[in-house]
Amino acid sequence: MSSGVVGQTTSIRHGHEIDDNALDRYLREHLPGYRGPLDIRQFEGGQSNPTYLLHTSDRDYVLRKKPPGQLLPSAHQVERE
Repeated sequence: MSSGVVGQTTSIRHGHEIDDNALDRYLREHLPGYRGPLDIRQFEGGQSNPTYLLHTSDRDYVLRKKPPGQLLPSAHQVERE
């Protein structure tokens, strides 16, 4: 993981937690070539769609997800991505 990327991330903020064990299992089943262990950090900013750095010994991935709570009707729909 490059130091520039680490400087743009933080530990996962309260309310934006991810079940890292469930995500690791999902990635092992659905992402060819994926190998753990998995380290998750959150990119700074990105309140409308929280974005995470998924780091493994092999490579890095980026994950975006819906924000917690009720969304406004005008909110960006992350499913379209």
